[in-house]
Amino acid sequence: MTRTFDDILGKDSIANLQQPIETAIGLPASAYTSQDFFDLEQERLFPRTWVGAAFVDDVANPGDAVPVTVTGLPLIIVRDKKDVVRAFHNVCRHRATIILEKPEQGLSNLSCPYHAWAWDLEGNLRATPYFDGTPNSENFTVDKKENGLVPVRCGVYSGVVFVNLEGNALPIEDYAAPIEKYFGDYDFDAMKIGHRVTWEYDANWKLVPENWEVYHHIWVHEGIFEKMSDELNIQTGELYTQMLAEDNTLTLTAAESRPARRNRKMELPSLPGRDGNKEPAGGGTCVLLPSTTMTLSGKAYAPVIYTPIAPGRTRATMAFLFAPEAAEGEEFEAGREQVADLFLGKTRKFEDRAGIRSQDLNCMQLQQRARHSPAADASVQFSPTWETNVHYFQNWVVNNVA
Repeated sequence: MTRTFDDILGKDSIANLQQPIETAIGLPASAYTSQDFFDLEQERLFPRTWVGAAFVDDVANPGDAVPVTVTGLPLIIVRDKKDVVRAFHNVCRHRATIILEKPEQGLSNLSCPYHAWAWDLEGNLRATPYFDGTPNSENFTVDKKENGLVPVRCGVYSGVVFVNLEGNALPIEDYAAPIEKYFGDYDFDAMKIGHRVTWEYDANWKLVPENWEVYHHIWVHEGIFEKMSDELNIQTGELYTQMLAEDNTLTLTAAESRPARRNRKMELPSLPGRDGNKEPAGGGTCVLLPSTTMTLSGKAYAPVIYTPIAPGRTRATMAFLFAPEAAEGEEFEAGREQVADLFLGKTRKFEDRAGIRSQDLNCMQLQQRARHSPAADASVQFSPTWETNVHYFQNWVVNNVA
């Protein structure tokens, strides 16, 4: 019998969380440590939503294909001969074998390594060699219409390939609509990956969206955010960053009143804009819930796909995209390195905690460790000034899982 939300977290947890932010109590520790709750999220929340699965650059050309895993399910992301990005279950229709084991380029079909059944890149079954002892199975014909690869609904948004396992979510453009006001002027199809890295860390995936506030900046990101007056007007209490939660998105973006910050000059060309726009406007840092983040400035774009592995283990697959002429070569190498240094630190090692990402993820690991204490359940409260996004997100989780 499947345990319910109330069984796992306690019957009062929803009511406590749904109070006004001033009096609300955050999700109890078991939401981050319980295998039962993790399984419930994998069963209910992720299949209902759009989940980042790969970067568009992973399947840049027709015939490119990559294997991915979403909620423990093996999938294939492929670009077909008509330049359409598709997703399929990575499962042979004959004996349920994994079809694609590693990224491939220039494919004309997808072929099972076990008995060589083959499908075209649109998922249509094309060959079942010697299934009945004849080269083309002339005497025992397999029903090709019934044995195509099982498709998974997918969509491309802002350089990321998303999948919707259940198939009933809003179209990806509508699901992500609140982000368009910040990202809409940019041509993500023209950008190219100049650097990428994957880290695994010991914390629950939910602690990433919960980090979408700036209250922590000056304490966690020393040398990047230097004083509280960078974040708010000390005299009036006005925040210089808008923290916005709407539908399936969380956003941090500069308020018009924010003073100019210390200039980090980047020797990089501007990112390409739509319709030939050479100086696109907008930007910010967003979460497309549940687990894909996107940070966009005028010079670089840094999406991250977070993949839950276990209640206390998550994989972060990070890419850094640039204008096509700046993604490789020596001319813009210094600029690319400057972006990577900012996010990853000069050593690129997670344990050095020298970049924004490693600093944030380390704090999440500290939170995860604390969630195993009996004191944790009574220790999660929200700042009405800084943490409206956190309160919103926890309620979003409840609404999609309970």
